Amino acid sequence: MKPTIDILLATYNGSDYLIEQLDSIIGQTFADWRLLARDDGSTDTTPEILRAYQAQLPDRITIVPGEGRSLGARGNFAALMARADGDYLMFCDQDDVWLPDKIEQTLAEMRRLEKSHGETTPLMVHTDLAVVDEALRGVADSLWRFQHSDPVGGKALNRLLVQNTVTGCTVMINRALLELALPIPPEAVMHDWWLALAATAFGVIGHVAVPMVLYRQHGANDIGARPFNVRDIVGQLHCRPETRAIITRLQRQGAAFLERYRDRLTPAQREMLEVYARLDSFNGFLRRWYLLKYRFFYTGIIRNVGRLVIG
Repeated sequence: MKPTIDILLATYNGSDYLIEQLDSIIGQTFADWRLLARDDGSTDTTPEILRAYQAQLPDRITIVPGEGRSLGARGNFAALMARADGDYLMFCDQDDVWLPDKIEQTLAEMRRLEKSHGETTPLMVHTDLAVVDEALRGVADSLWRFQHSDPVGGKALNRLLVQNTVTGCTVMINRALLELALPIPPEAVMHDWWLALAATAFGVIGHVAVPMVLYRQHGANDIGARPFNVRDIVGQLHCRPETRAIITRLQRQGAAFLERYRDRLTPAQREMLEVYARLDSFNGFLRRWYLLKYRFFYTGIIRNVGRLVIG
């Protein structure tokens, strides 16, 4: 019998914190889950830790063979998504800690959305996080406040094209969204960003405005929590090459989304994506005009001022 929830755990050299994460999953108040784990070529004891837990819980933990391939975080999660068959999927980072009722609370919101929108509608639920340091000491009670994030306004398609307001390690999706979003293309910045785009374009994104994860910050984070910092935003005004490269990468993701779903998009969505994918081809005046016309806005005035100055 398939589980209600498949939890996808992508690991790479995570031995310092993995045990705490695994224990927090095992201690969940909701128990109908299966953990699918895939290691991406760790050189520490991560594979041994996974095998030890699998030996203790063989019916609950499945190790997906890496087959000697290093896929990176996006590819690792994509490989796990292709193996999942639960009714719902959740995504798990190796270095965080889940609060005991994370699954229960997230699933309750998912089922509320299903009741309102139907089980065949692509659905996503994400939650707030508490930011902690390496030793799980508190840094910020809310990642959303810490980063001045807007989980409501930020989930519109025009906003998600430029800024991802969904943190992957908090996410639950239903099978309708999984089947719509796969395969994850190489142009996707990350799997969670691609899923969020698909969910907002063709379904619904819900949220739980309570931290459900202790979001650990340490030197090896792939993508970590950064506070809202005016100096960082002002740095964009110098139009550093890396800033322009990030903008170009986001436009390529938007172009891939347009190519994949062109026939499913509404005329208004299609028009917006066609403009966004070609922003670099316009002169500075037109770029700024389109940024304003289609409201390709970040969260916060200062971020948007910086983007308009860059053009």
